[in-house]
Amino acid sequence: MAEDFVHELFETAMQETIQEKINNGASEEQIEELIGYENCNNIYKTLVEQLSDDSVKSIESIMYEKVMKERGVTDEFLARQNQKWGEAFVASDALYICIIESADSYRDYVIETHGQEVSYLYHALANIHGRALQIYLEIMCLNKNGFADGAYARWRSLYELSIIATFISKYGEKVAEAFVKSADTEDVREWARGAECFKNYPIKKKISFNAIQSECGLETKEWKKEYSFVNKLVHASSQGTMYRLGADTSKAIPVGRSDSGMEISAVHSAMSLVQITKLFLGVFSHGDSTVAVLTFHKWIDKIIEYYERVDEKHFLDKR
Repeated sequence: MAEDFVHELFETAMQETIQEKINNGASEEQIEELIGYENCNNIYKTLVEQLSDDSVKSIESIMYEKVMKERGVTDEFLARQNQKWGEAFVASDALYICIIESADSYRDYVIETHGQEVSYLYHALANIHGRALQIYLEIMCLNKNGFADGAYARWRSLYELSIIATFISKYGEKVAEAFVKSADTEDVREWARGAECFKNYPIKKKISFNAIQSECGLETKEWKKEYSFVNKLVHASSQGTMYRLGADTSKAIPVGRSDSGMEISAVHSAMSLVQITKLFLGVFSHGDSTVAVLTFHKWIDKIIEYYERVDEKHFLDKR
């Protein structure tokens, strides 16, 4: 049965106060003043203030008990999550580890053969690659903890980095230099104006991400569709609110962790990371890196296979 404890407490207190005043011979005018809007409003505010103070003390006295209990529930979920998705997560983690090892080897090679002072293109792509690796780990962390929507939202940033990296790689040193130097300015995307494709772009018109995306050579109808949807998911849209990755077919509003919806961000993030890795490892010719990139592309197929296996085993009947 639905309850409103505060409202009931207020009504009981008012009735008792009125009865006490009547018993003490209060006049009709005094009673009307007591139950007037302004007086009742002040009494209600005082009651709410006192109850909230008491609640703060109560929460503080039981917070460890409540939180430890909730953490136990979380630990149980994480164990089930790993039981279902464990092999797929390992496949994703393996990609990260192998890319890190290849990137370290490549950097050593570049420094030994070209010295510390390398091109702006190398410097720009190295930093984009480092940031991409960080975001990839964040995506996997969110997936492992059951936050599919959050993981997919972080993929948005990884996809944007793949577009920027592809654009810089396509248009070369001049654009890479502008990108690096714009880090100490308020410039968001004006660094791209030096590219040949924007030589006739209106001076007063700001360069948008969509404009860069259209000129990078990586844009496809499918990726644009995915990017459009993830934008809705990130922002306060009706689509991102009503259609959640971790939601099932019930009418319950999903809150907290979910064990479904991990596949899309895991696979997409692997593709985006490998794209950025390919560009970074391709700045200078290096045979070992060429083999590594081809291996990573093939490993994406393995990742897809592992996630589809889990999806078919545990979630196909829920769709």
